Amino acid sequence: MQLVVATVLAYFIGSFPTAFLASRIFFRRDIRKEGSGNVGTLNFLRVTRSRTLGVLVLLGDVGKGFLALWVAQNYFQVTYLLFPTLLVILGHMFPIWLKGKGGRGLATLAGTFLFLQAGAVGIWLVIFLLVYGLTRKYILGVVVALFVVNLIIYVLYSPHLFVISSSASLIVIFKYLPRLKEELAFR
Repeated sequence: MQLVVATVLAYFIGSFPTAFLASRIFFRRDIRKEGSGNVGTLNFLRVTRSRTLGVLVLLGDVGKGFLALWVAQNYFQVTYLLFPTLLVILGHMFPIWLKGKGGRGLATLAGTFLFLQAGAVGIWLVIFLLVYGLTRKYILGVVVALFVVNLIIYVLYSPHLFVISSSASLIVIFKYLPRLKEELAFR
């Protein structure tokens, strides 16, 4: 029962629409109708051009991932965090408050990685910056970095952690696939 409650709560934490609320409160704009229409940090930055609030939105989305797992482990004594991890990310992607139209989940995934194995986030960021620096393709950098960091998690940390991180990463990668196809298309 503890796992069920922690998992449902993780979904609701993930579904808190950080970028949507920040754009509404501070700019009286609906970012779902501008830019990519995505309710995430990157679209918030593109639409509002506010770096300061963009950083706060990013921290909010990262914080959702971390908070959901922290609550699951510390309040509900959940030791295997696969389901809360998946549901906090799915909550961000498909928030009940916005009729299922949320973000792609990358920042929330980063928050879960921070909780599960903070060192993985640093590795992930370095790999992303290398790939992006070489190719100038954001989505490609995201996807390659996720694949490599999960391999590193398996080798350096544990297969148990790998199951959680790779399952969550696959959900995020799936959300990025249409954009990756566009980014890699020859023009």
